[in-house]
Amino acid sequence: MTARAACEVRQLAVGGLDRNFSYLVVERASREAALIDPAGDAGVIRRAVEDAGPLRPRAILLTHCHRDHCDGAAAARAFFDAPVAAHPACAYPHEIDLEDRGRLPLGGIEIECLHAPGHSADSVVYRLSDDTALFTGDTLFIDWCGYCDPAALFRTMRDVLRPLADTNEVYPGHDYGRFPHAALGAQKRENPYLAATEFARFREELKRL
Repeated sequence: MTARAACEVRQLAVGGLDRNFSYLVVERASREAALIDPAGDAGVIRRAVEDAGPLRPRAILLTHCHRDHCDGAAAARAFFDAPVAAHPACAYPHEIDLEDRGRLPLGGIEIECLHAPGHSADSVVYRLSDDTALFTGDTLFIDWCGYCDPAALFRTMRDVLRPLADTNEVYPGHDYGRFPHAALGAQKRENPYLAATEFARFREELKRL
C-alpha cells in the first residue's frame, strides 16, 4: 500500500498571461503552507487559501522572476502573510535567498530548491523531500519545455531533472500539455525535451516550440 503523501497540493488555474498555474502546498500534519508562483487572478488564490482552513503560512516561493509568475505576490501577502523566497539571482524583491540545493522546512518535510537555468538565469524547480511533487515553473511543462538558452536547458534536463525520482508529480507553470500534471517517470519517456540524451537531438526538438 502506498503511503499517503505528506502534503496536499492544490493546483490553481489563475489565468494570468497564458493559462498560468499557481500552487498552494499544505503539509497535512502541521498545516504549514507555501504558495508557489502567485499570479493571475488573486481571487482564485484567496479562495483556495480560505477553503483550506486554518493554515500556518511559511513562504511564497517563486520559480523565476518573469512577471507572469510573480505579479500576484504582493496581493497574496494580504491574505497569506509569509516572506517571499527565490533564487539569489531573482530580480523580484524577496526576503529569503534559496541557493541551489537549499532547503526550506515545511512541517515534517522540506522543500528543496534546485537551480535549473535555461528558461532564465534565475529559474529553479522545487522538490518536496518525500519525492511526491516537483514544481517546475517554465523549465518543464507536460510534453514541452519553456523557451530557453538551449545549452543551459539541456544541461538542466540532463543533470538536474532526469536524475530525480520517477515518483515526483510534475506541476508546471502553465497548462500546455495533454494533462495538467503528470508523473516525472512518464515525462522522462514521453516528453521529447526531457527524453533527449544528446544535445543535437534536444536542439532539433526545440524547433517545434
